[in-house]
Amino acid sequence: MNWRDIEGPDHHAIGVDRLSKEAQARLTEIKQDDIDEVFSFHFAGKPRIIGIRDMNVVKLLWWDPEHLVCPSQKKNT
Repeated sequence: MNWRDIEGPDHHAIGVDRLSKEAQARLTEIKQDDIDEVFSFHFAGKPRIIGIRDMNVVKLLWWDPEHLVCPSQKKNT
């Protein structure tokens, strides 16, 4: 697959400023706070895998089973 096949509403980039404060602190701790965005892979329900996209590779950062790394508000709530 290439990135055009992967990217879409379920798998997409997220600005670091939208991450939870804990996730932002963890990026600083692991010396990865020089990035502007992470990439989120969505699976059925809440689970996400979050990583740093680097050309054709994703460096995995978090398994996020409860969607807490970048919590989102549902529309109209």
